[in-house]
Order: sequence, then C-alpha cells, then structure tokens
Amino acid sequence: MILSRRITIIHIIMSRRLLVSAVVIAVLAAHLDQASSLLSAGCNTSTSHHHRRTAASPLIRLHATSKETDLTSLRKLLTQATSIHDKNLASTPPLAQISSRLHDLETESSDPTFWDSSNSARNDVVTKDIARYSRLKLEMELWDQLRNDATEALDLLEEFHNSNEEDDEEMVALTQEECQSSAEQLLQLSQKYELSTLLSGPYDDSPCRLLLTAGAGGTEACDWVNMLYRMYSRHASYMDYTVKVVDESAGDVVGYKSVELLIDGPQAYGWFKGEKGAHRLVRLSPFNANNKRQTTFAGVDVVPVLDEEDIKMVDIPEKELEITTMRSGGKGGQNVNKVETGVRIKHIPSGLAVKCTEERSQLMNKQIAMNRLKAQLLAIAQEQRLQDINAIRGDVVEASWGAQIRNYVMQPYKMVKDGRSEWETSDVDGVLDGGAALEEFVGAWLRWMRAKEEKEREELETAGY
Repeated sequence: MILSRRITIIHIIMSRRLLVSAVVIAVLAAHLDQASSLLSAGCNTSTSHHHRRTAASPLIRLHATSKETDLTSLRKLLTQATSIHDKNLASTPPLAQISSRLHDLETESSDPTFWDSSNSARNDVVTKDIARYSRLKLEMELWDQLRNDATEALDLLEEFHNSNEEDDEEMVALTQEECQSSAEQLLQLSQKYELSTLLSGPYDDSPCRLLLTAGAGGTEACDWVNMLYRMYSRHASYMDYTVKVVDESAGDVVGYKSVELLIDGPQAYGWFKGEKGAHRLVRLSPFNANNKRQTTFAGVDVVPVLDEEDIKMVDIPEKELEITTMRSGGKGGQNVNKVETGVRIKHIPSGLAVKCTEERSQLMNKQIAMNRLKAQLLAIAQEQRLQDINAIRGDVVEASWGAQIRNYVMQPYKMVKDGRSEWETSDVDGVLDGGAALEEFVGAWLRWMRAKEEKEREELETAGY
C-alpha cells in the first residue's frame, strides 16, 4: 500500500512537471505570436502581460522560513522514530534469522505425521511459534519500508530546500505528507513493539482474570466498580482483546459489589498485570444529598489463566486450605438455586480466596477454583521473585486509604496520576473511556518496571551477588 502510494505520488509529481513544461511552452508560443503587438504596445502593455504570465504559471517559491520550520519538525519526528526503531532492532533477532526459523517450522508442520494425536503438545508449540514469527517478520518488513519511505521523502525535501530552482507547491506538499505519514506510522508501530518487548514474563502471554471489588465508600464504591468495569471492558476492546463477564454481584443501590472479567488475547496478562491494586476516586458524589466531594476505593486483582501443564507441579497442603460451599444462584434451575454447587477456597497463609460458581457440579467448581488459586499463587511468586509459593504471605489487595496505586480526581480539579510511575494527565474522561489515554498509563508502568528491575540488577552486581 505504501509502495503504491509512493508510486502514485511520483506519478502525480511527474505529471505536474509535464504540465508545467506544457504551460511554459504555451507561454513561449504566445510570446512569439504576439511579439509584434508587444513591441508596438509599449511598456505598459508589456508590464500588464508579465502579470498575466506570472498568475497563470504554477511555479512558486515557498518562503524560506516556513520551509526550514517544516524540515526541522520532520527531522525531529524521523529522528525520534528511527531511534526507537534502532533500539527495537537491537533487541530482536535479525530478519534473515527469523525467516530461516519460520521456514524450519513450516517444513516441520508440513510433515503428515506432525498432526498425529500423540504429537499434540508439539503441535501447539509449533503453531504458536509460526504465528509469532510470521507476525514479527511482517512487522519488521513494514518498519523497513516505512523508514525508507520517510528517509527518501526527507532527502527529497532537503534537495528542494537547497536548490535554487523554483519549487512546485503540489510536489513539495505531497512529499512532505509522505514523509510525515511514514515517520508517524514508524513511530507508532515502534512504540507499540517497544512495549511488547517489556512483556517477557513467564505468564505474560496468558489470558487473565480481572476481579473488581468495591472498597471503602459504600454505594459510591459500587458505582466506582461499575465505572472501572466499563473502563477495562472498553480498553480490552481497544486492544483487540476479547472480554467475558465470568461473575458479578450487584450493589444494593447501583453498580456492583464485585465483577470478574476474563480477558483473552496476545499478552493479555502481561498488559493488565500492572493494574493490580487499589484505585481511588475523588468526585462530587451523585449519591450525596448535599453534593459533597467524596473519596472512594475499589480493588483490582489480576490473575493469569494457566494451563494444567503450568500448575501441575504446585502442591498445596490441605491444612492450608479453607473450603466452603454456597448456592450459585442465577440461571440453571433448581440444581444451582437449591443445591450448594458454588465453591470458595481460601489459602490461609496468604489470605487469598477464590470463588467459582460457573458449573452445575460442585466437584467441577472446586477443581476450577483450585486451578485459579494455584495460578494466582504462581503469579505472585513470580512477581515477588520467590522460589516457593510457601513463602507468599498476605498479598491480598486492600482497597482503602494508603494502598492506592492510582488516583482519579474529578473535583476540585481534573487529574489522573499513577503513584508508581508518576505518570499523570488531566484527561480524566479519556482514561475512563479506556482508550489511548489508559494505554499511556500502562506503557508508563511497564517502562517504570523495566527501569526498576534494571536498577535492582545493577545494585546486586555492585554488591557482588
């Protein structure tokens, strides 16, 4: 598309130059035909005709100051884009190596015996690798194409600026548009890839569960959970993830006491894991009769959804578990409304608790809840860099004063600020809408975490560990 667009621009430019030549020839012919009348008409007539020729010609000279400003802006934009692009290339295998690896995987998958049921585990690995390497190969080829287009267009603009010839306004505008468009696309794609390289944890590529729970604030807190539910649902859609409501508990007046979401897509857990913690809202409460400013809290917990293969080695002693049953309620007939099919499992040492009411069988709900608990313990152990899940103690999210990771202030001023990365914005509505504004907060947290880990690593190396 970019190449065809480039060809189109060149075609337009060449056509424009042919048109200019034709106009010049036509003007010269007109001069010859009217030579005698021009000589006899005197100086005034000659001056009048000169004005008509200038008005008819498409050749103009852009102001030097304006051209220099445009070039400076484009140079800065392209430098920023290529800087991130170079950094990404340094952390990525060469394109030739990726192509070779992709060819080997495709050759392996073309073997008829590859798809035998006995080889199912290898099938999944190869299929995922083919998809990953194919996507990366296309991305790298697109980066190169955008960079070449932007660089060539900027070089052409430099030639226009340094030449003494008169410039074709349309040609300059089209070239400038091509340079800016290619550089902006390269910058945007490079920034997105830079963030994806920060999602390299052992469980980052897994789906995840988001559990939103009302904290201090009563009815206001239930409404705050509803706002977060909307924000994360919209953000998941913005990131091309799929969202499913697994469980919900309605508030007494409005909103929800709790909502559990299942989010699936590439690197879903890695993208959302930084949202874990208490979220604080300050606004003029619509539920306050005096319309006073009120502070409320909601807790967000993020847990990876892991395969049986990932959690099979986790062993939790029965004495560390507190298992209770409950009626599931909702749809499903008398079985779920009268029989206690729902299961809640609490891990006593850490205080973590999970609940499952999805299935009509208590045994199945217990198995699902146990798997979720194991996944949550594994994720926490990885976050805390622990070798054993038995070292986990008290990692429950507390949605109250002093525990917040992010503040959303709507009164007396507008500001959203992350207490960890220090990233902030006045675009509260943009963040709550779950679009690019929230993406910036996630990206800022990921970069902050990378910097923090690198600093800790340097301190350990300095200490001789």
